[in-house]
This record gives sequence, C-alpha cells and structure tokens, in this order.
Amino acid sequence: MLTRAWILDILTRLPLWYWPIFFWEVAAFERYYRAYRAANPVGILGIGVTPQGRIVIRLQEAGDAPAPADWTDLAPRAPWTRLAPDEGMAGLAPVIAPPIACLTLAPRPEASASAPALLEPG
Repeated sequence: MLTRAWILDILTRLPLWYWPIFFWEVAAFERYYRAYRAANPVGILGIGVTPQGRIVIRLQEAGDAPAPADWTDLAPRAPWTRLAPDEGMAGLAPVIAPPIACLTLAPRPEASASAPALLEPG
C-alpha cells in the first residue's frame, strides 16, 4: 500500500510531465498489490521509481504459510497420571531416579593464585 506521504515525496522529485505516467503506475501497482496480498498474506514487497515515473518491483518474497495451531507434535494427547494427595514426591521417585543416578558430582577446582580477586557487592 502506497502512502500519501510517499507519493507526494516522489512527485517532488519527478518533473511535471512524468506525473501522469507515475499516477498510472500507482493505480496499476495498487491493483497488483491487492491481488498479491490476497494470494500471499505474509511476505515482503519492495519497489522503486525510475526517473521517468515508472514503478519497478525490486524485491518480492512470499512468506511461509502460517503453521497450524497443532501442539500434538510437542506433547502427547494422553492424560497425565494423577498422583494421590498424600503420595507427594514419592510417586515421582521411580521416574526421577534413573536420570539422577547417572550424575556424578566432582569437587570444584579451586581458583589459581594468579586469578584476579572478585569484587563483592555492597
């Protein structure tokens, strides 16, 4: 969609005898733009104007179709297992235990004496 300010700015740069050509191009481009947007709701369209008032499409990229609102690829549709109110974390222990069992904690190496001292806040 061409704005009024953009059209007026172009008219200040064009010689008067090219104005009819430019207005004809604006009308043709508006028709094309509406048809393009109907077919491609997502995308970008860049234009330029020649010194003779002709509108030239310099960039035209159609965007991807919007993804459907389907979350089943990310999470299964099966319902979650309901825990009893008094079960608490004990019900999750069989699920959590295998990943935690493979973790090993190593002591943190001390900073070398040549490391700069850190400033304490406050």
